[in-house]
Amino acid sequence: MILKMVFEPATDELVDLPVHYNRPLQGMFYNLLSQYFGSCINSDEREKKIFTFSRIYPYESFRVESKRLKFKGSFMVYFASPIEELMDCVSKAFSEKELFRIENNLFRLKNHTILKTEVNSPIMVKTVSPITVYSTITLPNKNKYTHYFSPYSDNFRNLISENIRRKASVLGIDCSGDNTFDISPYGVTEKNEKLLFYKGIIIKGWTGYFMLSGNKKLIRLAFDSGLGAKNSQGFGMVIPADHNQAYEAIDKSDDSFLTEDSKSEDKYEKEFLSNTVI
Repeated sequence: MILKMVFEPATDELVDLPVHYNRPLQGMFYNLLSQYFGSCINSDEREKKIFTFSRIYPYESFRVESKRLKFKGSFMVYFASPIEELMDCVSKAFSEKELFRIENNLFRLKNHTILKTEVNSPIMVKTVSPITVYSTITLPNKNKYTHYFSPYSDNFRNLISENIRRKASVLGIDCSGDNTFDISPYGVTEKNEKLLFYKGIIIKGWTGYFMLSGNKKLIRLAFDSGLGAKNSQGFGMVIPADHNQAYEAIDKSDDSFLTEDSKSEDKYEKEFLSNTVI
Protein backbone atom coordinates (compact mmCIF):
# COMPACT_ATOMS: atom_id res chain seq x y z
CA MET A 1 0.00 0.00 0.00
CA ILE A 2 1.23 3.48 -0.89
CA LEU A 3 0.28 6.50 1.18
CA LYS A 4 0.61 10.02 -0.19
CA MET A 5 0.91 12.69 2.51
CA VAL A 6 0.84 16.46 2.26
CA PHE A 7 2.32 18.36 5.21
CA GLU A 8 2.19 22.06 5.97
CA PRO A 9 4.36 24.03 8.42
CA ALA A 10 2.85 24.53 11.87
CA THR A 11 4.11 28.13 11.81
CA ASP A 12 4.81 30.77 9.19
CA GLU A 13 8.54 30.19 9.52
CA LEU A 14 10.65 29.00 6.61
CA VAL A 15 11.12 25.23 6.39
CA ASP A 16 14.83 24.62 6.99
CA LEU A 17 16.18 21.10 6.43
CA PRO A 18 19.62 19.62 5.74
CA VAL A 19 20.27 18.98 2.07
CA HIS A 20 20.72 15.28 2.83
CA TYR A 21 17.60 14.87 4.96
CA ASN A 22 16.99 11.11 4.70
CA ARG A 23 17.95 10.44 8.30
CA PRO A 24 15.72 13.08 9.98
CA LEU A 25 12.82 12.13 7.70
CA GLN A 26 13.38 8.48 8.55
CA GLY A 27 13.46 9.52 12.20
CA MET A 28 9.95 10.94 11.93
CA PHE A 29 8.62 7.63 10.61
CA TYR A 30 10.54 5.57 13.18
CA ASN A 31 9.15 7.78 15.93
CA LEU A 32 5.63 7.04 14.73
CA LEU A 33 6.36 3.32 14.52
CA SER A 34 7.91 3.20 18.00
CA GLN A 35 4.78 4.81 19.46
CA TYR A 36 2.13 2.88 17.54
CA PHE A 37 3.61 -0.15 15.76
CA GLY A 38 4.64 -2.17 18.83
CA SER A 39 1.17 -2.03 20.34
CA CYS A 40 -0.48 -3.15 17.12
CA ILE A 41 1.39 -6.36 16.28
CA ASN A 42 3.20 -9.15 18.09
CA SER A 43 6.96 -9.65 18.35
CA ASP A 44 7.15 -12.19 15.52
CA GLU A 45 5.61 -9.77 13.05
CA ARG A 46 8.05 -7.06 14.11
CA GLU A 47 10.66 -8.97 12.12
CA LYS A 48 8.72 -8.06 9.00
CA LYS A 49 9.06 -4.29 9.28
CA ILE A 50 9.53 -3.62 5.59
CA PHE A 51 8.80 -0.10 4.36
CA THR A 52 10.13 2.71 2.23
CA PHE A 53 9.54 6.41 1.70
CA SER A 54 10.18 9.05 -0.92
CA ARG A 55 12.07 12.29 -1.09
CA ILE A 56 10.37 15.50 -0.03
CA TYR A 57 8.68 17.42 -2.87
CA PRO A 58 7.86 21.07 -2.00
CA TYR A 59 4.92 22.57 -3.86
CA GLU A 60 6.57 26.00 -3.87
CA SER A 61 10.03 26.99 -5.07
CA PHE A 62 13.01 26.14 -2.88
CA ARG A 63 16.58 27.28 -2.47
CA VAL A 64 19.76 25.74 -1.12
CA GLU A 65 21.92 27.82 1.22
CA SER A 66 24.88 26.62 3.30
CA LYS A 67 23.98 22.97 2.80
CA ARG A 68 20.38 23.62 3.87
CA LEU A 69 17.17 23.17 1.87
CA LYS A 70 14.78 26.07 2.46
CA PHE A 71 11.23 26.62 1.26
CA LYS A 72 7.82 27.87 2.32
CA GLY A 73 4.48 26.14 2.24
CA SER A 74 3.37 22.54 1.88
CA PHE A 75 5.29 19.54 0.66
CA MET A 76 4.46 16.02 -0.46
CA VAL A 77 6.03 12.73 0.63
CA TYR A 78 5.13 9.09 0.00
CA PHE A 79 5.29 6.17 2.45
CA ALA A 80 4.71 2.51 1.55
CA SER A 81 4.75 -0.92 3.14
CA PRO A 82 3.36 -4.38 2.30
CA ILE A 83 2.60 -4.91 6.01
CA GLU A 84 -1.08 -4.15 6.54
CA GLU A 85 -0.70 -3.82 10.33
CA LEU A 86 2.13 -1.34 9.90
CA MET A 87 0.13 0.79 7.49
CA ASP A 88 -2.84 0.70 9.87
CA CYS A 89 -0.59 1.95 12.65
CA VAL A 90 0.82 4.76 10.49
CA SER A 91 -2.72 5.80 9.54
CA LYS A 92 -3.71 5.74 13.22
CA ALA A 93 -0.73 7.93 14.10
CA PHE A 94 -1.69 10.44 11.42
CA SER A 95 -5.25 10.52 12.74
CA GLU A 96 -4.27 11.01 16.38
CA LYS A 97 -1.15 13.20 16.32
CA GLU A 98 -1.44 16.92 15.79
CA LEU A 99 2.20 17.83 15.15
CA PHE A 100 5.02 16.03 13.35
CA ARG A 101 8.70 16.90 13.70
CA ILE A 102 11.47 16.66 11.11
CA GLU A 103 14.67 17.89 12.73
CA ASN A 104 13.70 21.29 14.26
CA ASN A 105 10.68 21.81 12.00
CA LEU A 106 7.11 21.19 13.11
CA PHE A 107 4.40 20.26 10.61
CA ARG A 108 0.72 19.47 10.48
CA LEU A 109 -0.70 16.80 8.21
CA LYS A 110 -2.81 18.59 5.62
CA ASN A 111 -4.17 15.41 4.05
CA HIS A 112 -3.22 11.83 3.34
CA THR A 113 -4.51 9.58 0.56
CA ILE A 114 -4.05 5.96 -0.41
CA LEU A 115 -2.51 5.80 -3.86
CA LYS A 116 -4.45 3.19 -5.82
CA THR A 117 -2.25 1.49 -8.39
CA GLU A 118 -3.19 -1.07 -10.99
CA VAL A 119 -0.40 -3.59 -11.48
CA ASN A 120 0.36 -4.69 -15.03
CA SER A 121 3.27 -6.50 -16.62
CA PRO A 122 5.17 -4.85 -18.11
CA ILE A 123 4.67 -1.49 -16.39
CA MET A 124 6.62 1.76 -16.55
CA VAL A 125 7.57 3.26 -13.18
CA LYS A 126 9.18 6.48 -12.01
CA THR A 127 11.46 6.74 -9.00
CA VAL A 128 10.46 9.04 -6.15
CA SER A 129 13.68 8.20 -4.33
CA PRO A 130 16.96 6.93 -5.84
CA ILE A 131 17.47 3.18 -6.35
CA THR A 132 20.76 1.94 -4.90
CA VAL A 133 22.33 -1.44 -5.66
CA TYR A 134 25.79 -2.39 -4.45
CA SER A 135 28.21 -5.08 -3.38
CA THR A 136 30.76 -4.78 -0.56
CA ILE A 137 34.07 -6.62 -0.69
CA THR A 138 37.00 -6.86 1.74
CA LEU A 139 40.32 -5.80 0.24
CA PRO A 140 43.64 -7.55 1.02
CA ASN A 141 44.44 -4.77 3.51
CA LYS A 142 41.19 -5.64 5.35
CA ASN A 143 39.50 -2.39 4.31
CA LYS A 144 36.01 -2.69 2.90
CA TYR A 145 35.13 -1.38 -0.55
CA THR A 146 31.60 -0.76 -1.76
CA HIS A 147 30.93 -0.95 -5.49
CA TYR A 148 27.67 0.57 -6.76
CA PHE A 149 26.18 -0.88 -9.92
CA SER A 150 24.82 0.95 -12.94
CA PRO A 151 21.23 0.27 -14.07
CA TYR A 152 22.69 -1.06 -17.31
CA SER A 153 24.74 -3.77 -15.59
CA ASP A 154 23.55 -7.35 -15.15
CA ASN A 155 24.41 -7.14 -11.46
CA PHE A 156 21.93 -4.28 -10.99
CA ARG A 157 19.11 -6.33 -12.48
CA ASN A 158 20.06 -9.61 -10.81
CA LEU A 159 20.52 -8.16 -7.32
CA ILE A 160 17.22 -6.30 -7.48
CA SER A 161 15.44 -9.47 -8.60
CA GLU A 162 17.05 -11.53 -5.83
CA ASN A 163 16.17 -8.86 -3.27
CA ILE A 164 12.47 -8.73 -4.21
CA ARG A 165 12.22 -12.54 -4.09
CA ARG A 166 13.79 -12.59 -0.60
CA LYS A 167 11.23 -10.06 0.59
CA ALA A 168 8.44 -12.20 -0.84
CA SER A 169 9.82 -15.22 1.03
CA VAL A 170 9.98 -13.30 4.33
CA LEU A 171 6.42 -12.11 3.87
CA GLY A 172 5.10 -15.53 2.90
CA ILE A 173 4.07 -14.46 -0.60
CA ASP A 174 3.76 -17.61 -2.72
CA CYS A 175 5.46 -17.17 -6.08
CA SER A 176 6.42 -20.82 -6.56
CA GLY A 177 4.59 -21.08 -9.86
CA ASP A 178 6.20 -17.99 -11.32
CA ASN A 179 8.96 -16.07 -9.55
CA THR A 180 10.10 -14.05 -12.55
CA PHE A 181 10.96 -10.40 -12.05
CA ASP A 182 12.95 -8.09 -14.26
CA ILE A 183 13.84 -4.41 -14.32
CA SER A 184 15.33 -2.39 -17.15
CA PRO A 185 16.16 1.34 -17.37
CA TYR A 186 14.25 3.56 -19.75
CA GLY A 187 16.19 6.58 -20.92
CA VAL A 188 18.36 6.64 -17.81
CA THR A 189 21.66 8.49 -18.32
CA GLU A 190 24.58 9.63 -16.17
CA LYS A 191 22.46 12.66 -15.24
CA ASN A 192 20.25 10.31 -13.23
CA GLU A 193 23.12 9.25 -10.99
CA LYS A 194 22.74 10.79 -7.50
CA LEU A 195 25.08 10.97 -4.53
CA LEU A 196 23.60 11.35 -1.06
CA PHE A 197 24.98 11.32 2.47
CA TYR A 198 23.48 9.08 5.16
CA LYS A 199 25.20 8.98 8.58
CA GLY A 200 28.34 10.36 6.97
CA ILE A 201 28.45 7.68 4.27
CA ILE A 202 28.11 8.48 0.58
CA ILE A 203 25.38 6.42 -1.10
CA LYS A 204 25.06 6.31 -4.87
CA GLY A 205 21.61 5.86 -6.38
CA TRP A 206 19.74 6.25 -9.65
CA THR A 207 16.56 8.10 -10.51
CA GLY A 208 14.41 8.12 -13.62
CA TYR A 209 12.13 5.71 -15.44
CA PHE A 210 12.30 1.92 -15.37
CA MET A 211 10.30 -0.92 -16.90
CA LEU A 212 9.20 -3.72 -14.55
CA SER A 213 7.97 -7.10 -15.74
CA GLY A 214 7.25 -10.52 -14.29
CA ASN A 215 4.99 -11.89 -11.59
CA LYS A 216 2.39 -9.26 -10.67
CA LYS A 217 2.70 -10.17 -6.98
CA LEU A 218 6.38 -9.25 -7.10
CA ILE A 219 5.66 -6.04 -9.00
CA ARG A 220 3.09 -5.11 -6.36
CA LEU A 221 5.70 -5.85 -3.69
CA ALA A 222 8.15 -3.55 -5.52
CA PHE A 223 5.64 -0.69 -5.16
CA ASP A 224 4.97 -1.47 -1.50
CA SER A 225 8.53 -2.16 -0.32
CA GLY A 226 10.89 -0.43 -2.73
CA LEU A 227 13.57 -1.68 -5.12
CA GLY A 228 17.18 -2.44 -4.30
CA ALA A 229 18.84 -1.78 -0.95
CA LYS A 230 18.32 0.63 1.96
CA ASN A 231 14.58 1.01 1.40
CA SER A 232 13.83 1.92 5.03
CA GLN A 233 16.46 4.67 4.75
CA GLY A 234 14.50 6.32 1.95
CA PHE A 235 15.82 4.61 -1.18
CA GLY A 236 14.25 2.69 -4.04
CA MET A 237 10.65 3.91 -3.96
CA VAL A 238 8.78 3.90 -7.26
CA ILE A 239 5.26 4.77 -8.43
CA PRO A 240 3.56 4.16 -11.80
CA ALA A 241 4.83 6.56 -14.45
CA ASP A 242 1.29 7.18 -15.67
CA HIS A 243 0.29 10.12 -13.47
CA ASN A 244 -3.38 9.80 -14.39
CA GLN A 245 -3.28 6.30 -12.97
CA ALA A 246 -0.92 7.06 -10.10
CA TYR A 247 -2.95 9.98 -8.82
CA GLU A 248 -6.47 8.68 -9.45
CA ALA A 249 -7.25 8.66 -5.71
CA ILE A 250 -6.25 12.28 -5.15
CA ASP A 251 -9.00 14.82 -4.54
CA LYS A 252 -9.98 17.03 -7.46
CA SER A 253 -8.68 19.99 -5.48
CA ASP A 254 -5.18 18.62 -6.04
CA ASP A 255 -5.47 18.34 -9.82
CA SER A 256 -3.85 21.73 -10.35
CA PHE A 257 -0.70 20.47 -8.69
CA LEU A 258 -0.17 17.40 -10.85
CA THR A 259 1.45 18.95 -13.92
CA GLU A 260 3.40 21.45 -11.84
CA ASP A 261 4.44 18.72 -9.43
CA SER A 262 5.83 16.57 -12.22
CA LYS A 263 7.88 19.52 -13.46
CA SER A 264 9.06 20.39 -9.95
CA GLU A 265 10.34 16.84 -9.43
CA ASP A 266 12.48 17.09 -12.57
CA LYS A 267 13.73 20.53 -11.51
CA TYR A 268 14.42 19.20 -8.04
CA GLU A 269 16.51 16.32 -9.36
CA LYS A 270 18.43 18.63 -11.71
CA GLU A 271 19.12 21.51 -9.33
CA PHE A 272 19.23 19.82 -5.93
CA LEU A 273 20.51 16.28 -6.23
CA SER A 274 22.45 16.42 -9.45
CA ASN A 275 25.71 14.64 -8.67
CA THR A 276 26.37 16.74 -5.60
CA VAL A 277 28.37 15.77 -2.59
CA ILE A 278 27.98 18.54 -0.06
